Formats: sequence, structure tokens, C-alpha cells
Amino acid sequence: MPLQAVIPSVHSLAGEKMTTLKQVKMDKTYQDAFHELGRSWEVSPELFEKLQETTCHMYLPSTHTTEVNKLRYELFCARRGEVESSQLHPCEDCLFMHALRANYQAAMWRRSLQSQPFVANPTDCGWMTDEDGKLAVNWMRGSPAPDAVMQLLSCKCVRSCELPKCTCLSNGLKCTDMCRLQTCQNKAIEEEPVAQQSDSESDVDDIEED
Repeated sequence: MPLQAVIPSVHSLAGEKMTTLKQVKMDKTYQDAFHELGRSWEVSPELFEKLQETTCHMYLPSTHTTEVNKLRYELFCARRGEVESSQLHPCEDCLFMHALRANYQAAMWRRSLQSQPFVANPTDCGWMTDEDGKLAVNWMRGSPAPDAVMQLLSCKCVRSCELPKCTCLSNGLKCTDMCRLQTCQNKAIEEEPVAQQSDSESDVDDIEED
């Protein structure tokens, strides 16, 4: 089966969820991985390795790849870059944050009958506090892409960069030199380098002061 055939379209997401559920019910490997969730408030490296492998097999049952980042690259190359990020599985960073939140919820359920259970801080388990002090999902810990790649992103705005049409603004990014419109207000302001005074100039200044 070619890799192109395994990337789901938007209309087939519901069917993919049912397929995944059937796989979990039939494969003990999946069951063992999920059974470990919630035993501890932390996601161990061993457990996360199992979750990565499980995720890879959910998206491509025939794959021998056990790392989600490698599989994302394979699927991306299979479509020659013509694929939306929503059609790919989470990267390793996002998957780990998902695993933290799922593990936290499972841990709460496992301890639901305890009179005074210890409950970990949710900000250590995939959430963060926003400006109002409310819990918000912490989707990822690092940058979505290397800086060199971020500089190549672009929008196709013609007259002005405004929400919701501007893809840069909608994703919280600054417009780059690759954008079609080069006169928008969303471009990053480049700081001019501070001129450094040479040693000879400083010596002249010292003489004049004397």
C-alpha cells in the first residue's frame, strides 16, 4: 500500500477514529500501553516510547517506524509536501503534552475512590495558566519548527494582512520576506546594530578630554 493512501482526508476522520478503536480492542500491545496511563503522575520514557509506537501503527499499521517525528517526515515526503498539518499525526513534542494530560486524567480516575488522594499540579501535566490565571492547554514546549524554516513561511495577502484571512496572523506569527505583501504592519521590526567605537577613536576622545 502506498503511503499516499494512508493519509486521511477531512471527510474520513470519523472513519479513522472507528478504525483506531477497533485496533485498540483487537491488539494487546495497544491495551497494555493505555493500561499504564494513570499509574503514576509522570509519563516515564518507557511509557512514552510505547505511546509513540502505538501512534505510528494507528496512522500506518504496516510501518516499522516507532518514532512519530520520523513517520511525519515519511508521510510528508510521500505527498511531496502537499498535505495539511491537520492530516498528520502530532509531532513528538505535542504528543508528549497530549500524553501528560491523558495520564493526568487517568490518574484522577484511578484515585477517585480515595478519601484524600495526592493530586499533582496540572501545570506540570500538560496545562499552563493564562494571563487571567486560568488553566489553558499547553500544546507544545518548543518552537513549532526550526528558525530557518519559520523564516520561509509566508501568507498570500494582497492589500493588507488582517484576521482571519492572514495565515501569519492567525497562527500568531510575524510576516516574513517570503510573504506576497511587503508593506504590512505585521512584519518584524529589525533592530539596527549599534555602531561600535574603534580603539583609535576612543584614544582620540581621551586625548581631547585631557
